[in-house]
Amino acid sequence: MSLQPAPIPLEVPEGPAPLRPPPEAELVEAGKLSMGQLAQAHRDRLETGQPVLDIIVERGWVSADEVADLRAAYGIEAPPPPAVQAAPEPPPETDVPPPAAEARYRIAIRLTNGDLITAGETEGSDKAAALGHAVVADLTKEDGEWPFFNCRFINPETIVSVDLLRADSAD
Repeated sequence: MSLQPAPIPLEVPEGPAPLRPPPEAELVEAGKLSMGQLAQAHRDRLETGQPVLDIIVERGWVSADEVADLRAAYGIEAPPPPAVQAAPEPPPETDVPPPAAEARYRIAIRLTNGDLITAGETEGSDKAAALGHAVVADLTKEDGEWPFFNCRFINPETIVSVDLLRADSAD
């Protein structure tokens, strides 16, 4: 007679693994990155297309070593270093005018006293709309903290609108 316990079957849930918060959330939880800095990094990501972790390092908010450790913990490969390229040859001269550049837009928070606080700037109406949505999301958090934009804390009760303004137009 054996006193060995019967093996317990291991239950493995079917379907996708549970979602894990993004790596930058750990930096916020650890107090190494503020919510305002994270919001700014996401706005920069919309403008530049750079990964948020790269922006955080580039701005000097978190060291490259800490981000490398975080990438390793999440199994994220570090982006390759920028390749050094030879100067491109100038295009042959033609009489065809260059393509028109996309219009630049400024995303501004309008206050009850008429002040406009710039929250970001980008090219193209699609990117401006996406950046405007990100700003609205930052402003509508219900954590009780006043939003911080352009070196200024804003009383949420004084916000009238978030405006997408052509950068070349007068307010």
